[in-house]
Amino acid sequence: MQLYRLLLLCFPHRIRREFGPDMARMFAAQYSATRTSGRSLAAFWLRAVGDALVHGGAERLTLAAAHGRDVIREARRWRWYMHALVQDIRHASRLIAGQPGVTFIALLTMALGLGANTAIFSAVDSILLRPLPYDDPDRLAVVWEKRPTEGVMKNVVAPADYLDWARMNTVFEATAAMTTITADLTGAGEPVRLPAAAVSAAFFDVLRVRPALGRSFRSEEARAGLHRVIVLGYGLWQSRFGSDPNVVGRKVLLNGIPHEVVGVLPHTFEFPDSTIELWAPLPLEGLSQPLSRSNHELTVYARMKPGVTIEQARADMDRVGQQLSAAYPDTNRRHGAWVVPLREELTGPLKGSLFLLLGAVGFVLLIACVNVANLLLARAAARRREVAVRAALGAGRARLIGQALTESVMLSLLGGAAGLLVARWGIDLLRQLAPAGVPVLGLDRLGLDARVLIFSFVLSLATGVLFGLLPAWQFASQDLNDALKDGGRSPTGIRRRLRLTLVVSEIALASLLLVGAGLLLRSFQSVLGAEAGFKTGGVLTTLIALPEARYPGDRKLATYEQIEQRFRSIPGVRSVGAINVLPLSGRDGRRGIVVEGYEPAPDTPTRAHPRAVTPDYLRTMGIQLSAGRGFTADDRANAPLVGIVNETMARRYWPEASPVGKRVMLAGSNDWREVVGVVRDVRHWGLDRPVNPEMYLPLPQYLTNGLTVVIATDGDPASLASAVREQLRGVDPDLPLSNVRTMDEVARRSVAARRAGMLLLGIFGLLALILAAAGIYGVMAHLVALRTSEIGVRMTLGAQPRDVMRLVLKEGLLQAVLGLAIGLSGAVLLMRSFQTMLYEISPADPITLGAVVVLLLSTALIACIVPARRAMRVDPVMALRQ
Repeated sequence: MQLYRLLLLCFPHRIRREFGPDMARMFAAQYSATRTSGRSLAAFWLRAVGDALVHGGAERLTLAAAHGRDVIREARRWRWYMHALVQDIRHASRLIAGQPGVTFIALLTMALGLGANTAIFSAVDSILLRPLPYDDPDRLAVVWEKRPTEGVMKNVVAPADYLDWARMNTVFEATAAMTTITADLTGAGEPVRLPAAAVSAAFFDVLRVRPALGRSFRSEEARAGLHRVIVLGYGLWQSRFGSDPNVVGRKVLLNGIPHEVVGVLPHTFEFPDSTIELWAPLPLEGLSQPLSRSNHELTVYARMKPGVTIEQARADMDRVGQQLSAAYPDTNRRHGAWVVPLREELTGPLKGSLFLLLGAVGFVLLIACVNVANLLLARAAARRREVAVRAALGAGRARLIGQALTESVMLSLLGGAAGLLVARWGIDLLRQLAPAGVPVLGLDRLGLDARVLIFSFVLSLATGVLFGLLPAWQFASQDLNDALKDGGRSPTGIRRRLRLTLVVSEIALASLLLVGAGLLLRSFQSVLGAEAGFKTGGVLTTLIALPEARYPGDRKLATYEQIEQRFRSIPGVRSVGAINVLPLSGRDGRRGIVVEGYEPAPDTPTRAHPRAVTPDYLRTMGIQLSAGRGFTADDRANAPLVGIVNETMARRYWPEASPVGKRVMLAGSNDWREVVGVVRDVRHWGLDRPVNPEMYLPLPQYLTNGLTVVIATDGDPASLASAVREQLRGVDPDLPLSNVRTMDEVARRSVAARRAGMLLLGIFGLLALILAAAGIYGVMAHLVALRTSEIGVRMTLGAQPRDVMRLVLKEGLLQAVLGLAIGLSGAVLLMRSFQTMLYEISPADPITLGAVVVLLLSTALIACIVPARRAMRVDPVMALRQ
């Protein structure tokens, strides 16, 4: 649409004002129809360009004929402007080509600055600025459970609460629920475990997504045990079913149970969790037990009614929450619903990081502009006589400024063109650094599309004007008499103080970036140094889920024990254990508990995060026992119920005594469970996240459908993958092995977002440092050349070479100190706004600030040494003769 608006400039202003919006809407409709029909977009654009040129030119000729002389006068004036512009472009081209060294440095500097900005803008545009890929996306929202007394505003929802929300609200047109699951697909090639989603029947209606083949789910398919149907993702349909157009109606085995394929989603469908490959109905009816209000697992999406605001939706859901809290005080006391716009939900976690990076590349571009401005000011000093002669022959101030700006804009546009190569490399880097597993909608759209190209063009124009203003002002404001004299080459003639001010400003900007990068690096080091509570080296992990249809009850437990025994037989394996939710995996669950003898404060919940484990899990993961005992093979299903708590849970519920021997009851159960041990805290949600109360339970007494098996070895854990796969086939050839990762890899993924931000900001900081060093060197070298006569006089009057060197170094370091003082002060204030991105590090961290001071002063010193040594070698006689 932006390109078509440019084409509309072919028409006169009156036509654009009167018919432009209608023409744009018609073009959008035709463009959309062309895309969906599969016809050639290139041919469509050629016709659009031809129509705009032909009809726009005809309208302009008609307008010219109607207005007569006025139009002719304006045309002559326009012709004169164009003639002057062509002359300026030719003159600027000769200047640019005549100094290839200066031109190359300027183009390289601008390419780096503009390319980095284009790459980051591509990410900002794709993720933050573009509308969501759904129909009427501003009416879409996510509804979370909120618990204000606990400081929790975004908790997943219990199934019974979801049904009540859907029934009692008055602001939503439709609601849908979703939970992520895994499914073992067999009967369509090699058995494979797939990430999947169970969704309520209205899910695709809420998002207004129509399948490319077949249909979506019906309301009666929410009944458990009936209508076993699935909808395939487009990628799965291509990879596993060969894009078979007759796949609808085909039966496939999911978890050992036949399911009918009823639809295939279109290739244009995007969902934040791009790993989900198939969709199944969420059973909400016909269950053997009532829906739970304590088991929270659902993410709720809603489409608001037309005209309903987010504030109205929140007020209505507060009403619903209060009614449910009164009706079910045991499970819903002080609970409510929190409505968040879908755009805010998807972009909120990324907005701060992307704007920080956008600000960083903006600083890099400003530093690049300062460097190029200094280059052009140096060139202006050499051209003072030429410009004075032109002014003496009649060139006006506007003409001189126009010529200078033409040169700077041409340099910037050339730099912007070269910067597209840098931008393409930067976009590839952004894709590689994007943390895996983090839901980011729009990451696949990163690229140099029309919007990004227009941004790059406009930014190049603006940048050319920005760094060309100072040389242009220098041309227009110089004194002609002084410039035509022999002494017109003195340093005062080029505004020496202005150039030094520019150097101070780029040092300040560079210090801002370096402080930000340093703080993120120190924060990352603090995260890596945090005590995880378990060992990551030498451990292989894999997810194994036994389908309920083929492994009911005791058979499931026996099979898990058989799998562990087979894995222990692999050469090099030291121990094997299993847990239902692996630390740092991003998965979790929690339940209400009753602690014997513990009286909670009013409105303070008593909860814990249960972990089902096998006896050797704690030893395999290196989780240390603080008190009591671990689990043994005697802790069977028919044995007394036991549990092990972590230190956080022990401090919270037994602050004055040891929990060993005390009793706990899980919500929904009538049986007490004895605490037999206490273990060290494990950082489950992340190395930089707080620890929650956790309770480990023997697997036979808390049986779950899926387990992550952990295998400890003294060698390379990744080398065990093939042997593990063979042993699993020996148990059941239809059981797929999935999520085979070392624990080191799991830990790295948990800090991937921090690592990506630190690396990008570090790259921009290094680039700023290099540009700042180049700026200091360029200014000092030029000032030394301009002060050759002054240095010659000083040395004639007795100054020693070391005195001259000290003079130059003092001036350069003074600029660095001033820039550092400004930059460090600004950095400390600025980073306070990004305090949430830092972990156990203050924005005024003395180590970071000290390192930046040393680095920049050292860089400034090195950049000044070469010009200073050149000043030492000035021959007084030759200098005075010049």
